[in-house]
Amino acid sequence: MLLSEIAQRLGGRLEGPDTEVVTLAPPDRARPGELVVVREARFLPAALQAGAALLLDEAAPCPPSVSRVRVPSIQKTWPLVLALFNQPETWAEVGVHPTATLEAGVEVDPTASIGAYVLVCRGAKVGAGAVIAPYCYIGEQAEIGPRTVLEPRVTLYPRTRVGADCHIGAGTVLGAIGFGFQDQQRLPHTGRVVLEDGVELGANCVVQRSVVGETRIGAHSKIGDLTDIGHNVQIGKNVVMVGSSAIGGSAVLEDGVLMGGWVVIADHVRVGQGARLAGSSAISKNVPAGETWAGGIPAQPARRHWRRLAMLDWLASMERTLRQLLRRSR
Repeated sequence: MLLSEIAQRLGGRLEGPDTEVVTLAPPDRARPGELVVVREARFLPAALQAGAALLLDEAAPCPPSVSRVRVPSIQKTWPLVLALFNQPETWAEVGVHPTATLEAGVEVDPTASIGAYVLVCRGAKVGAGAVIAPYCYIGEQAEIGPRTVLEPRVTLYPRTRVGADCHIGAGTVLGAIGFGFQDQQRLPHTGRVVLEDGVELGANCVVQRSVVGETRIGAHSKIGDLTDIGHNVQIGKNVVMVGSSAIGGSAVLEDGVLMGGWVVIADHVRVGQGARLAGSSAISKNVPAGETWAGGIPAQPARRHWRRLAMLDWLASMERTLRQLLRRSR
């Protein structure tokens, strides 16, 4: 792709020779024929040394001989340039693959794509433009909304509902029976899982269906790989959870909660709207809206956590001072 074409598509301005680039590259490993997006000034020297073409903002300095495209805002342009070079996966062609199995009573929109060896059980519905990659299992009366993508080996248990424009990572399981027991016997889980529109789940997540009612994930929430969500959990809208986290049964995350990786939330805990949970925090108490909590086990308000660490450092220094005084007194 010529730099002049890139400049036109991004609303930028070409400076220097109009060269062709084939891919994006990081500054420290770029080569001629590649394009480096200089998102921070500290990356510019390495990018210049590599001899690659550059994408810069208007204020960044650059030798006149270097091929470059200037744009008003690198931050706003970043997703656009990624889209230019992206090669999306084609999991399935429009229609039903010959090896897929559709049971009686299935409703599949003609514009949907059903990949190889997919099983769609009776009463399930697949919306317009939806893509179901190979080896997926769609249980009885499950619903998949328009333009939703299921990557390979996704499992939807019966009655699971996935809204429009969702993206479900490979190996994820929606609607598995929850970890609920009474008198050493597993309790029947009569509910289901509901994902509202625009939800994204990474690879190998598990969302357990509810004992009664619904386990629900609100619209436009983004959840990373390897996350386990227990039965009856309620997750609000626009929640962001970095991967490898776990949420105990019947916990509630209100709208706009932000979670780092490796966070564990105990059952029946409520995390208030807009709260932030630092990575590796173990949340065993309700978190008020808007607060930031950190500190491992157990997590607590971040200021209290940092104050405690500072106090421990001070006590350690005082111990050293006391030991020195004791040695001198002898």
